[in-house]
Amino acid sequence: MRFRSLFLLLSLLVVAVGGGAAVQPATYQWQTLSAAPSNGQKQDDVFFLDVQRGWAVNGSGRIYRTLNSGQTWAQQVQQTGTYFRCDGFVDSLRGFAGNIGTNYFPGVTDTNPLYRTLDGGQTWTVVTQLTGPTPVGLCALQVVTPQVIYAAGRVGGPAHLLKSTDGGQTWTSRVLNPAIAMITDVHFVSADTGFVFGGSNANIQLSRGLVLYTTNCGATFTEVYRSANTFEMVWKASFPSRRTGYLTLLSYAPNVPARFVAKTLDGGLKWQELTFAQNGCKEFGIGFADDSTGWVGTDTGTGYQTRDGGQTWQPATLGRYINKVRLLRDGAGQVIGGYAIGLNLTKLTVTTTAPTAVAPAAPAKSALGLSVSPNPASRQLTIRYRLNRRQRVSIDLTDATGRVVATALHNAAKAAGDHADAYTLPANLPNNVVWLRLRTEEGTDSTAVSVQP
Repeated sequence: MRFRSLFLLLSLLVVAVGGGAAVQPATYQWQTLSAAPSNGQKQDDVFFLDVQRGWAVNGSGRIYRTLNSGQTWAQQVQQTGTYFRCDGFVDSLRGFAGNIGTNYFPGVTDTNPLYRTLDGGQTWTVVTQLTGPTPVGLCALQVVTPQVIYAAGRVGGPAHLLKSTDGGQTWTSRVLNPAIAMITDVHFVSADTGFVFGGSNANIQLSRGLVLYTTNCGATFTEVYRSANTFEMVWKASFPSRRTGYLTLLSYAPNVPARFVAKTLDGGLKWQELTFAQNGCKEFGIGFADDSTGWVGTDTGTGYQTRDGGQTWQPATLGRYINKVRLLRDGAGQVIGGYAIGLNLTKLTVTTTAPTAVAPAAPAKSALGLSVSPNPASRQLTIRYRLNRRQRVSIDLTDATGRVVATALHNAAKAAGDHADAYTLPANLPNNVVWLRLRTEEGTDSTAVSVQP
C-alpha cells in the first residue's frame, strides 16, 4: 500500500500507540466484488500484496490478478488438471501457488505441488529445486519474510512441510507423519517459530483437530492442541495479536449439530474450545481484525461475526463457503481492509470515527524511548531504546500492511538500561517507508523509517 505521505503514516502511528489520541471502534462492512473470479464452487485462496494488488486462485486451474483493489480481474493462467489451493507473493513480481495434487478431488491430474512466478503471475513454472520428499499436494503457504517462506499440505494427507530461506529459489521438505496426518494451514510468527494445523488421522472418521508448535524451523514439533471430538480437523487459523489466536474446527460428525472454534490467549500453547453454532454447519476460513472482532465462513448462509472474542456469533455478509480471509494492516497493526474468497470474493471496508484527543498518560510503550538514526536511512541504522529491566526483545521491519519484511533482532535477552544496536538494512528492501517495530515483555513501540537509495 502506498500512503500519500510520510506525515500520514506518522499520524496513523500516533493514533495507534496512544500518543495523545484514542481510537474509536471501527465499523466493518463486507461487499461482494461483482467482477471477481468465480467458478461456481468454493474457491480457495486470495493474496493481496497491498490494498490494490492481489491474486486469486481456484480449483479450476486458474489464477487471476487485480491491480485496482478487486474492481477488475485479469486471468493469468488456465491449466486443466491443476487445483490451485494456496498462493502468496514476496513482492510484485515473485510469487508462489500450491496445487492440491491427485487422488483427492476428481479431475485433478497435475502431480506438481508448487509453482513459481518471477513476472507478477504472467508466467508460472514448476518448482524443481526441492531437497527431501516431494509433497503430494499443498494446502497452505505463508511468506514470513522476503527470504523465509513456508508451504504445507495436504488435507487427507500425507503431511509435508516445505521451507525456503532464499526467497523461494530452493526448498527443503520434511514429512511430519505420524505427528500429524494432514496439514491444512500454517502460521509462523518468525522465521523459526510457528504452528501447523490439521488432523490426527487421514480418515476423517478417526481424526481430531490437531495443532503442532515448533521453535526450530520444523525440525521438531510439540503437540499443543487436540480437539475433543472425532470427525474433526483444524481448517484455518487467525492470530490478530501475538498472544491471541483462533482456529476453525471443520466437523463431519453425522447427526451432531454442535460446532466449535478454539481460542488461545497465551500465544498458541494452550487452546480452549468455544461453542460456535448448533446447526451442523461446516466451518472454513477465519479472520480476526483484533482480539475480539472476527469472522468465520461456513457452508450455510453468508458467514458469521463475533465482537466479543468468540463468546457469541451472529450472521454476517462475509460470503458463502469462504475458505480464506486475508486482512490488511497498517504499520501500527490496525486493519485497513481485507478480502475473503469462497463461492464469490468479498472485500472488507473499514470505517473509523475521527479520534478524540485525550491527555497522554505516559503509556508503557513511550517509556521504551525508541528512535532510529539516521532517518532517512540508506543501509546503516542505529536503533536506540531503553529497558526498565532485563527482558527479551525482538525488532523487525514491516511494510504498510503489517507484513514482516526483515528481522533485526529475535527474542534476544537484553539487560536493563539504554541500548544502541547497529543494524544493516537488507539490500533488497524497497526504497520506501517501512516500519521498525520493537517488541519487549513490557510493551511495543514502532517508528517509521524512510529507506533511501
